[in-house]
Amino acid sequence: MKTTFSQIVAIAFFGLFLLVGNVNAEGTEKSASGHENIEAALELENWMVNDNLWKTKELVKFENAEDETLVMESWMTAESTWELKNTVELETETALEFEPWMTNENIWN
Repeated sequence: MKTTFSQIVAIAFFGLFLLVGNVNAEGTEKSASGHENIEAALELENWMVNDNLWKTKELVKFENAEDETLVMESWMTAESTWELKNTVELETETALEFEPWMTNENIWN
């Protein structure tokens, strides 16, 4: 049963390998001359550099927007809110000690 399952898994991986190996990604083909296709250069258009378009009232309002001032609230500074000594028990570790097997010469020789 275990061997059969292993064989099925091996065949499935082999089949998947064959499928993946036959995939052709578009855009990676080479032209007839053997050189790769090169994309056209990016071009600026008039609307991209038009100052009147970018100086609209909405954009000016967005640029001049300010964050509201931050204010300390009472709960942020209340000691009762942050008093954790009563709710959390601090655990302390025991001191390190030598155990008999650590100092037994028969073990280390």
